[in-house]
Amino acid sequence: MTKPKIAVIGGGIAGLACAHRLIELQKENQSNFEVHLFENSSRLGGTIATEVKDGFVLEQGPDSFLSEKPWGVQLSKRLGIESEIIGTRNEYRKSFVVRKGKLHELPEGFYLIAPTRIRPFLSSPLFSLQGKMRMAAEFLLPKKNSTGDESIGSFIRRRFGREALDRVGQAMLAGIYSGDPDRLSLGATMPRFRELERNYGSVIRGLFVEAKKKKELSKASGPRYSLFLSFRNGMETLVQKLAQVIPHESIHLNSGLTKIDYDRSTNRWRLSAASSHGKEFDFVCLALPAFQAARLFSSEYRDLSEKLSEMVYESVATVNLVFKRSEVQHPLNGFGFVVPAIEKSPLVACSFSSVKFDHRAPKDFVLLRAFVGGAFGRNFFAMNDHDLIEVVIAELKQLLQIQREPTMTLLSRYASSMAQYQVGHRELVSEIKAKAKETPGLFLTGSSYQGAGIPDCIFDAEKQAEEIHQLACRSNQMVGSEW
Repeated sequence: MTKPKIAVIGGGIAGLACAHRLIELQKENQSNFEVHLFENSSRLGGTIATEVKDGFVLEQGPDSFLSEKPWGVQLSKRLGIESEIIGTRNEYRKSFVVRKGKLHELPEGFYLIAPTRIRPFLSSPLFSLQGKMRMAAEFLLPKKNSTGDESIGSFIRRRFGREALDRVGQAMLAGIYSGDPDRLSLGATMPRFRELERNYGSVIRGLFVEAKKKKELSKASGPRYSLFLSFRNGMETLVQKLAQVIPHESIHLNSGLTKIDYDRSTNRWRLSAASSHGKEFDFVCLALPAFQAARLFSSEYRDLSEKLSEMVYESVATVNLVFKRSEVQHPLNGFGFVVPAIEKSPLVACSFSSVKFDHRAPKDFVLLRAFVGGAFGRNFFAMNDHDLIEVVIAELKQLLQIQREPTMTLLSRYASSMAQYQVGHRELVSEIKAKAKETPGLFLTGSSYQGAGIPDCIFDAEKQAEEIHQLACRSNQMVGSEW
């Protein structure tokens, strides 16, 4: 009897979570199958990368994950690294927005685009009087009854006005998706706002009602994690632990594949690489960006490849910078700031890393993490490394009143790394998944489809793993019955 073989292609967080869950299920159920994880590069983790140097924890990619989506915490518990999780520092839970070259505090109680506390909102210098009146009028506007998808830009202008979009909405969304709000899908990226309008007739009204319910619930539920979580020694802690528990013989680095094809005579998938002959597998899970997955399919799968190729991506870069605390005049009394595109700045955002989390920098030093690129910063991303770092330093010096040059810099580039959930994204994903199911044993997962955050990727990857496991066990039983 030949035991089923499963290939997971892509060693980012989705691929790792999928392979780990398969091995977990294998042990729990004493299942009999093989799992192989293929990664094109020489390391695992994808965009999750941490460099620890001279007491600094430099996050090159994501620096945190959300506690409100439980799958990251749940996986950490199963891996035995829950004790390594840290939350943000309570005393600095606020953010800033740049307006006319200066940092202004985002009003207390402001939820992405909606004010939930009157006095801080009215006293904020971020908006004009006319802008504030237009935003407050959202409470009185009738709801839209159409069920079709809508861009986030259209939604914000419709409910809160143009100034709300230009001054805060676009910047807050760029910090998450690096995209153009007039192209991003409301239903795929911010479904809560659509539901608030539908259920309460107003986003502001809905937030007030739900905040009251949440406050009553929190009294009974006890202390909770902060919204943003990380690990004491950086996000790569999660990657390293996953790599440790997945059997060494199951991981294949530097294994760039050139093509995958389904052999209907054997009912198996053949994976081809430039450096080796094809290997056959019963199940394949592609944990790759959609455009990379599209390139692997032979001409027989042209329809699926074309659908995958419809997805759009933006490029981002992070620049870690270390300064002596005495040389930064700004109090840094928050987690960081975002920059609206109308400011024409090279920066999308900047995180005060050593303020946001403990254990990020030695005493008397400041660690900042700037973001460049996205839909409105492609010209800056295209700069050479030296010029990009220089323009970032110059901008930070002005915004934060920094007197000297940084003592350390680390530039990390991620080309075509941010999937853009454009209007109609959910329908596109449904079409892709339907076409994938036309060929047995093919699965897709990763940030291109159901959610860009780390917990979202973990959730979907584990969901795919559980479905593969069921089919593999069924396949094993069928082969065993034939013998």
